[in-house]
Amino acid sequence: MSVSTAVVIPVHNRAGLTRRCLDTLLAERPDDCEVIVVDDASGDGTPELLAGYGEAIRPLSLAENVGYARACNAGAAASTAELLVFLNNDTEPRPGWLEALRRYADSHPAAAAVGAKLLYPNGAIQHAGVVIGQDGYPHNLYAGMPADHPAANRSRPLQAVTGACMLVRRTAFERVGGFDTGFVNSLEDVDLCLRLGEGGAEVHYCHEAVVVHLESASRGRDDRFARSVALWRERWRDRARRDDVAIYSEDGLLEFEYPESYPLRLGVSPLLAAIDSGREVELEDLLDVYARQVADLLGEVVRLTADAGAGATDESWLAVQPPPATGADFDRGGFLREANRLEEEVRALQQRLQEAGQNESKGGPDENFTASRRLGYRRQVEQVRAAVREAVPTGASVLVVSRGDRALVDLEDRYGRHFPQDTTGGYLGHHPRDSADAVARLEALRAGGAEYLVLPAASSWWLDHYTGFAEHLRGRYPATELRACSIFELGSAAGAGGLSEAGA
Repeated sequence: MSVSTAVVIPVHNRAGLTRRCLDTLLAERPDDCEVIVVDDASGDGTPELLAGYGEAIRPLSLAENVGYARACNAGAAASTAELLVFLNNDTEPRPGWLEALRRYADSHPAAAAVGAKLLYPNGAIQHAGVVIGQDGYPHNLYAGMPADHPAANRSRPLQAVTGACMLVRRTAFERVGGFDTGFVNSLEDVDLCLRLGEGGAEVHYCHEAVVVHLESASRGRDDRFARSVALWRERWRDRARRDDVAIYSEDGLLEFEYPESYPLRLGVSPLLAAIDSGREVELEDLLDVYARQVADLLGEVVRLTADAGAGATDESWLAVQPPPATGADFDRGGFLREANRLEEEVRALQQRLQEAGQNESKGGPDENFTASRRLGYRRQVEQVRAAVREAVPTGASVLVVSRGDRALVDLEDRYGRHFPQDTTGGYLGHHPRDSADAVARLEALRAGGAEYLVLPAASSWWLDHYTGFAEHLRGRYPATELRACSIFELGSAAGAGGLSEAGA
C-alpha cells in the first residue's frame, strides 16, 4: 500500500518521552502511514531506542543539533507522503487523533494546515488554536480553561495553530519553503501558518483530534527565545491581524452593548478575563495572581514529571484545584500563603532533581536538568520593589520597564509609571519599535518629570536587543546595578560611566 501520511517527530534527547510517544502512536498507526523520527544529534540513549523499533519507524540521524525547524524540514524531505503531520515527542495522542486530522483535511480541501486540540495531563486546555493578541504576539487560545468548554470544542479556521501537532499538505509546505530556520525552537509554527495564509491558503483547528502535551518538556528554549521573538517582532507584529477580541466575541465570552451614549457596557466571562477596575479590584487582582501562578506551577510540574523519568505518571501530582470560593469570609492572606507554600514545594523538587544529576538512560532525571525560571515571578516583583525602596528617594517619579503589571509600578511612596506608556500613562501595549523609538519615549517622559528608570532583571534583554537605547542609557545616566534590577538616575545627565555596584 502506498504511503499517504508521514508523521514527522523531531527529537533531541529525552528518550523516555520519545518511547512513550512512539508506543502510543504505533498502537493504532494506519497501514498507509509512516513514522519518521528525526534524531537531532541526541547525546543520550535515543539512537539505541530508535533502533529497537526496527521497521516500525524510519529513523533519520542528524550529525549536529540544528533545532526544530531544520529537523522538521529534514523529516519532510525524507518522505513523499502528501500529508505531513508534525508531532512533538512530548505528546501522547488520544485514540483516533490521526484519523480525525485526516478526515478533517479531506472535508476541508482549502485547509493547508490543521491543528489538534492539546491538553495538559490534568485535562485542562493547553491549545485550542492560536490567536494574535492586542499586544501583537501569538497566544494559545483558551489555555487553562476546562477541556469541555464549548469555545474549545469548535473546529474552525484560524490564523495559526501549534506545530506540536499539526497536519500540513506537502504541496503547501513546499510552496512556502517549509519552516523558516531563522526561528529556533520558538514561533516557527505560527510563522509557517501566517505565510500559508498570505499565500491564500487556510489554517484550521480540529477539536476532534486530541493530544496530551507536556508543553516544552522536550526541548529547552529560554536561550534562543529572544532571537525568535526579535524576528517575530520584525516580521509580523505590525502585520499580523490582531484577532483575539473578535474570537472571544464570536465565542460569546466577550459581549458589547451599545447604549445611546458612552460608556459602552461590556460583558466578560470570568474564565476569560479579570476586571481591571471597580469595587472588586482587590479580589480580581487576587484571582489574576492565582491564574498566573497555577499556570506556572502546572507547566513546571509537567516538566518535572517528565524529567523524573518515563514511568507511570502519578495523576495526583497533576491535579490543580479550582480557585477557592470568594466572599466576605474569604481569607486572602491565607490563600496567598498557601500558594507560596506550594511554589516552595515545587522549588524543592527542582533542587532535588538538579542535585540528582542522573542520566536519563538509567531511569533518572536528565543530567542536564536546570530549574525553570517560570516560577517565582511574584517574588521577583517584590525584590524589584524592595530595590526601589532602597535606592530611590521617597516622592520620586519612577518609570518601570514592564508589560502592564500593576504590581511593578506600585512603589508605595514613590510615583511609579509604566515604560513604555500610552498617552494616559497606562502600558503602551507593545514594546518600542526600535532603539530610536525607545530613546524618544524615554526622553519625552524625562522632560515631563520622570527621574528614574527601573529595568527589572527579567527585562534585561532590552539592553541586548535595543543596543542604541542601551548606549544612550549607559552614556548619559548613572546606574545602580542590583540583583533584581538596574536603576538609572534620569534626574541629572552624566558622562559615560557613573556605574555603582550593590548586592541586593
